[in-house]
Amino acid sequence: MTASDPPVERNPALHASIVRPVLEKIGRIHVPHFFKAACADRIYECLQSETPWQLHLNDGVLNFDRPDEHMQLLPDAKRVLLLDGVYDNAAAKRFQGLYHTFPIYDSWRAGNRRDLYLMRVYEFLNSPAFLDFAREATGVQTISLVDAQATLYRPGHFLTEHDDRAEGKRRVAAYVLNFTREWHADWGGVLQFIDSDGHVAEGYTPAFNALNLFRVPQRHSVSFVAPFARAGRYSITGWLRES
Repeated sequence: MTASDPPVERNPALHASIVRPVLEKIGRIHVPHFFKAACADRIYECLQSETPWQLHLNDGVLNFDRPDEHMQLLPDAKRVLLLDGVYDNAAAKRFQGLYHTFPIYDSWRAGNRRDLYLMRVYEFLNSPAFLDFAREATGVQTISLVDAQATLYRPGHFLTEHDDRAEGKRRVAAYVLNFTREWHADWGGVLQFIDSDGHVAEGYTPAFNALNLFRVPQRHSVSFVAPFARAGRYSITGWLRES
């Protein structure tokens, strides 16, 4: 962060009282223009050119994050075998994800990369300014912590259906702060909400400077990003939690 960086501030015209009735009735909401414009532009710049991305994938409940340069050093045959295993798990309807990540919450707690503007975003999310907004928007006054990770979905990336339940985490709601410019729905990367019949009840296409907020548990996924997608799907995501 430099002295010229704008402060992290949300749009003052956005009030939690607008969000709460929709969240209570439907359980989810898409909120455009969440941050002030200069702040949103700076977050996007940090995500696009300053963030040290790692490739995230999982095998059941085991998560693996590998720096991009490590993946590039893998022999082609081993890389293909790794991706085949990921896609086989997804085809077998196991929980599976493949995307790039940067662990903002973990890095901040460890004192790593505190220079990144993303750390100012994390600090804002855990400030009274945002926590009060979150409590009023959800109606849950015991929210006391917001965790965060940055994510980047590129062609071939996805996240299969899940409901965000995690024992001991005390998650009240999930959020996605979107920083994707000029995205098309047919590129994929859509946040999809799944109803009890297995149909897509609603989908949120990536958009710039928008907040997606939804109650936990709720079945959802991120659709497969098409090979012809011409941009990255950038976001900061995590959960509003009770202590």
